[in-house]
Amino acid sequence: MTTATSPIGSDQKTNPPPAPGWTYPFWILLLALVYILPGLVGHDPWKQDEAYSFGIIYNMVTTGDLVVPTLAADPFLEKPPAYYISAAGMVHLLGDELPLHDAARVTTGIYLGLTFIFAGLWGRRTWGPGCGATVVAALIGTLGLMLHGHWMITDVALTAGMVMAGYGLVRAQRSGLWGGLWLGTGGGLAFLSKGLLGAGILGLAALLLLVFATWRNRTYRKALGLALVWALPWLLVWPLELYLRSPDLFRLWLVDNNLGRYFGDAHLGPPADWTFWVRTLPWATFPLLPLGVWTLIRRPREVLGNPGVQVALAVSLVGWGVLLSAGTGRDLYVLPLLAPLAVLAVGGLRELPDWLIASCYWACVLVFGALAALLWGLWGFGLLAGHPPQVELIGKHLPLDFRPTLHGDAALAALALTLAWLLAVKRLRPPRAGALAAWPLGLTRGWALLMLLHLPWLDLAKSYRGVFTELAAQLPADHGCVAAPADEKDPARFTRWNRMYLRESERGLLHYFAGIKTVGATDLTSVGCDWLLVEAGRGTPATALDLGPAWEPVWDGRRPADRRDTFILFRRVQGQAPTPKVDRQPIGPGRRADPWQQARLQPCANRSVG
Repeated sequence: MTTATSPIGSDQKTNPPPAPGWTYPFWILLLALVYILPGLVGHDPWKQDEAYSFGIIYNMVTTGDLVVPTLAADPFLEKPPAYYISAAGMVHLLGDELPLHDAARVTTGIYLGLTFIFAGLWGRRTWGPGCGATVVAALIGTLGLMLHGHWMITDVALTAGMVMAGYGLVRAQRSGLWGGLWLGTGGGLAFLSKGLLGAGILGLAALLLLVFATWRNRTYRKALGLALVWALPWLLVWPLELYLRSPDLFRLWLVDNNLGRYFGDAHLGPPADWTFWVRTLPWATFPLLPLGVWTLIRRPREVLGNPGVQVALAVSLVGWGVLLSAGTGRDLYVLPLLAPLAVLAVGGLRELPDWLIASCYWACVLVFGALAALLWGLWGFGLLAGHPPQVELIGKHLPLDFRPTLHGDAALAALALTLAWLLAVKRLRPPRAGALAAWPLGLTRGWALLMLLHLPWLDLAKSYRGVFTELAAQLPADHGCVAAPADEKDPARFTRWNRMYLRESERGLLHYFAGIKTVGATDLTSVGCDWLLVEAGRGTPATALDLGPAWEPVWDGRRPADRRDTFILFRRVQGQAPTPKVDRQPIGPGRRADPWQQARLQPCANRSVG
């Protein structure tokens, strides 16, 4: 057990959470690497967010346009381009060694690593030596981060920026220079990753801290001024470039995709109300939220005088207030608010009763032991039988005609991790304070086994490579353009036609795998191409769609185990509609292009498509 230390800016003695041997920096670094690396490369972009994100990155790589994020042929102004530019740069660095999509996904690992570094620094500043590693372990053990933190999405860059800025706020009480640097840089990164959301939360939280007397000093005011200076390049350069390129696109981004998304009147995201968050928060924040509440209950006077806790509370109160009041919501929106909860959560660990620690430990051993046995069993059965178990429940999510092959390196790594987990949980048995580490260790080991043993199977189910390659084979070399129903954002205006539109993820990967950029058509009469691709809903066969005598279906297909959507390709057999030519992309998946060739996009839409 560590000795009592005093948190910065507090006159009280604070007993920090336990810092047993497993929280030494080496072991936490090893745990973080095991958490980040498996699944980072080795699979295609997956639906939904990875697919459209990579579609934008692919356009940046092939066109060199870093100002207007573009999906297939249309501007995509939902989010600023910080993540996309970072990923395009990573493709430039690693595109000769890795497939383009894997090189781009390495960016996620970098931002996730930055999140852990600054969360650890925040935790150490809050609770004392040894506790930064505990904060990182708590963050690794969070279900919401496990589910969404590994993907090629802008939210991981937003999260890194928010945590960096949170650490800057903690430093700002004592150091105007360093506090301003990290607050401004983190806030700027958050802004250029997802717009006004992160920057607005941080700005309001910085003002809310003035409620506490310890923050009403000259040093903090200096830090805020310097933070604004550091943030200005992030806040001004890209918006100004976008405005000079197209005032209409600038307005589309600023008004529709920031204010309109928050109030829900732009129909740019799934609608949400308080019931959505009641269902989502318990699992997405587990186990941080109950532990954070426990900390505040057990040590209210002590923790409320701690500057690190004050920052965590300010960011959490403002952030959750914004999410709960917004007109749209998704569970991945919790990512940037998990680190403040982790800082709060570790403050109450030493107050947990021994019986609860022991119960959690043995529950983790049983659950994660059973999970490991299941994952190894499925893998072994597949190798011996030549196919997965023919179980209907599995077939609803994964293809049962998959043919497993032995990948020696992955199997050896999985075996080593399994043995390491067994040794670790044996050493951490209660009453050791580190027994709670059984949760992040088990969760990380489960993720690693899933990625090492079953990644090819998952990729076959979730990748669009097979279906879109098959689609491309149906088209002649001089096919011209391919039309698709235009996307309609307002559900109240849906018709049978625009319900068959291609989603953002499909359009981006159709461009990547097949070199096809679809042309949007508002109705059947406006189709100006000789080829038409639609996405039919669940259980709709190609023969059930009658588009009239001018169109005949020539192909239909879907991903393995996908029971929801079927792609149907039609060819015009009558009429003389003009067929504008489009350039097929000369590079294919995994091949290198000149990432920085200069080409200016002509904005072809006055609205967001995503």
